[in-house]
Amino acid sequence: MSHPSALASLVRLRWLSIAGQALAIVLVPRLLPLHLPWLPMAAGVAVLLAFNAWAVRAARRGPGTPTALLAHLGVDIAVLCWQLYWSGGPANPFVSLLVVPIALATSLLPVRGVVATAALAVLGYSLLWVDHQPLPHVHGDFDLHLFGMWLNFLLTAAVLAWFGSRLAAELARQRAALAAERERGARDEGVLAVATLAAGAAHALNTPLSTLSVVLGDLRDGLAGLDRDTLREDLDLMQAQVQACRDAVGQLVRDARNDGGPAPAERLEVRVQAAHARWRLLRPGLEARLSFSPEAAALPVAADRSFDYLVLNLLDNAADASRAVGSEQVRLQAGLRDGRLVLAFLDEGAGLAATPAPFATGKPGGLGLGLALAARVCERFGGGLAPVAGGVEAWLDPARLEQGG
Repeated sequence: MSHPSALASLVRLRWLSIAGQALAIVLVPRLLPLHLPWLPMAAGVAVLLAFNAWAVRAARRGPGTPTALLAHLGVDIAVLCWQLYWSGGPANPFVSLLVVPIALATSLLPVRGVVATAALAVLGYSLLWVDHQPLPHVHGDFDLHLFGMWLNFLLTAAVLAWFGSRLAAELARQRAALAAERERGARDEGVLAVATLAAGAAHALNTPLSTLSVVLGDLRDGLAGLDRDTLREDLDLMQAQVQACRDAVGQLVRDARNDGGPAPAERLEVRVQAAHARWRLLRPGLEARLSFSPEAAALPVAADRSFDYLVLNLLDNAADASRAVGSEQVRLQAGLRDGRLVLAFLDEGAGLAATPAPFATGKPGGLGLGLALAARVCERFGGGLAPVAGGVEAWLDPARLEQGG
C-alpha cells in the first residue's frame, strides 16, 4: 500500500525525469556526433511536463489511490517508450530505465498494481522490438553505447537510492508511531482496567447503600409501631447489606492486587447463577427467572469479576424498569446466536430506547455507571451492548470469555 507522500514523491521524480530528457535533447547533438529527432522527442517532454503540472495539484489533495498511482506510472512508461522509439528502441542503453517504474510500484502498490506495472513495461519494451527509429551509425559506436550504459546505471542507482532512503525513513517513522501507539494503548488499557474496577465497586456499593437508606427511612418513620419480629427482619437485612458493602470493598482490593491469578473456568450457568444469588441478596423482594440453552449453559467462562459486574448491573437496570410499572419480575435468557453468546435482560417495563451516556441516569440516586460499565465489559470480551424490545442484550465472544479477556 502507498505511504502518505507516494504521489508527491512520484511528482518530484518526474520533474527530474523531465529535466534529464530535456537536457539530453539539447546537449547530445552538441556534445556527440549524433542527430536526434528533437521535435517528436520534445513533444514527449511537453506532454510529461503538462501531466506533471496537473499532478502537482492532485498531490495536494491526498496521497493518491492505488489506481491513480498505477495511472501515473503508466504515463511515465508510455512517455519513456515514446522517447526510446525515436532514439534507437531496444538498442538504446537507457532502455533499462523501464525497470524503475516496476521498482517504484513494489513500494507503492499492492500485488495487482505491481503485476500491472510490470506488464505495461514489458509491453512497451516488446513494442520497441516491433518498430522503432534506429540511430545513425557513428564512429566509436560501441564506446558510446558503453558510456550510455554507465550513465543509465548511474541514473537508475541515484533514483532508487533516493526513493529507497525516503521509503526507509517513512517506514521507520511509521514503526515509531506504531510503537508509541502500542505503548499508549497498553497504558490506557491499564488505566481503563483500574477505572473498571473502581466503577464496578462504586456500583456494587451503591445498591446496598440505597437499600440501607430505604430501610433506615422506614425504621425512622415507623419505629414506634414495629414489633420485635419486624424489627429483627429489618436489622438482619441491614446487616446483610453492610456485609455486602464490606465484600465489595474486599473484592476491589483483591482484584487490584490480582492475588489469585487467572480465574479458573466455570460453566456459564454456574457463573451466572452465582451472580444471581448475590443480586438477590442485594435486591431482596425481586425475582429473576433464568433460562439457558444447552449450548450456552455449558460454555466455559474464565472471565474476571467484571463479568459478574455485567450480570449484576444489567439485572439491576431490568429490575428498576420492572419496578417502575409495579412488577417484581425480570428475565435473563442466555443462548448462542451466530457463534456469539447473547445474554438478554428483559424487564416488564418499557426497556431502553438507547444506551445512555456514561454518568447519565434517569433513576433517583443512580450513578449512571451500570450501563456504561456493562458496555465496557462487553467490548473487552469482543462484544457489545444494544437495546432491544423489552430490555437490553449483551453479546460476547465465547472464545474471549474462555480465555479470560
